[in-house]
Amino acid sequence: MDFKTNPRNHDLIWNLATTLVVAFIPLLAAWMLMIFIDPQSSFNPLPPPTMPARLELPVASGTPPAMPPTWTPTPSHTPEFLATAGPTLTSTPEVIILSGTPVDQLESPQPTETMLAGGFAFMRQGDPQAISAGLYDASRQCAWMGVAGRVFDLQGRPVNGIRVLLRGSLGGKTVHLLSLTGTAVQYGPSGYEFTLADAPVASGGTLSVRLYDQSDLPLSERVIFDTYTDCDKNLLLIDFKQVR
Repeated sequence: MDFKTNPRNHDLIWNLATTLVVAFIPLLAAWMLMIFIDPQSSFNPLPPPTMPARLELPVASGTPPAMPPTWTPTPSHTPEFLATAGPTLTSTPEVIILSGTPVDQLESPQPTETMLAGGFAFMRQGDPQAISAGLYDASRQCAWMGVAGRVFDLQGRPVNGIRVLLRGSLGGKTVHLLSLTGTAVQYGPSGYEFTLADAPVASGGTLSVRLYDQSDLPLSERVIFDTYTDCDKNLLLIDFKQVR
């Protein structure tokens, strides 16, 4: 019987081909797995291109300085505010730092006649009142002396953010201090305050306060006042009111 026409021979060929395919599948899977794990393997007929060397950035050898938990600016010069005789004055700096600028650099020159032609926007409201500081702070009896006050607008409402400059001399020492309205609310929403000494000290017309705007232009006249050795007069209240 002819080989080509024998059905058994035909089935044998297909069975042999199927066996070879089934046996080849695990080998093909293993070959693909090896290429997947190591693409640069010699079994890979099409290996990927070699990547360039990885760039290593230099690492600083030193340790960066650490900032303190809380940073507080300090004046570059803090004089010892001590009198040679009588009560000891507080060690209040003669130069107050406001937004990093010494107050002596913030004060404007004396206003010219042109600046004063329209008059000041604020005027002193009554005379300075010398009272006991204990009325506002019971801990301040005879161991404190200072100046405080408030600023009001045309309708009598408190005005915040106005600069108050106190200058002059006390106990033979120069006084040059700056405050803002609204920073001493114990006197009211627009209150301001200055600490002058740790005990009442007498002075006669050597100190004054004045209002300034944010452009260093005066908003009020210079109010000159006296201080006293009386413990019941260790707080000077000076209020201002808008007039135009």
